[in-house]
Amino acid sequence: MNVLSDGDSKTYQHLLELDVYGDNMIISKEECLNHVAKRFGTGLRNNVKEWRSESVAIGGRKEGSLKESTILKPTNFYRKAIKDNAPDVQKMKTSIFASLFHTSSTDTAPKHNKCPTGVTSWCFYQRASTNNEKPKSHSSMKRKLSAQVLEEILPVYQRLANNEVLARCVSGKLRM
Repeated sequence: MNVLSDGDSKTYQHLLELDVYGDNMIISKEECLNHVAKRFGTGLRNNVKEWRSESVAIGGRKEGSLKESTILKPTNFYRKAIKDNAPDVQKMKTSIFASLFHTSSTDTAPKHNKCPTGVTSWCFYQRASTNNEKPKSHSSMKRKLSAQVLEEILPVYQRLANNEVLARCVSGKLRM
């Protein structure tokens, strides 16, 4: 039996404690993609607040900073990476980190090794490489993250792209 959870649900733990099904049925917890993605966005927002309280600016107007528009985009990428690659946890993880490193790439330090390859790739760099063309400049990217921001938000990615969390998302269910 599977229990679809929003992450805050106590139902799963309660069913385990009551042991109403005995050893006849194994209960597993599944995460709703929208709720997992919401936790991801909240984690990024909390990171900005935490660093701001320590007088370290990773948010703001400066290019490469973490602001609402640059939080919404990776949150949507995170949800899409899980949905598009379910039930393969490793592919989910690779896709999640591909979007992070892609958005922190520069002309002098391209980070596209996790991006999908081929002519249909969403990554402009990999598409150009496939066609033996010179990739366009990274300055044309709409959303970029600075190296400092990348370093500060990496723990959020690591926490919410770990195998345990992603394993609960393998069915790719969305609960509205």
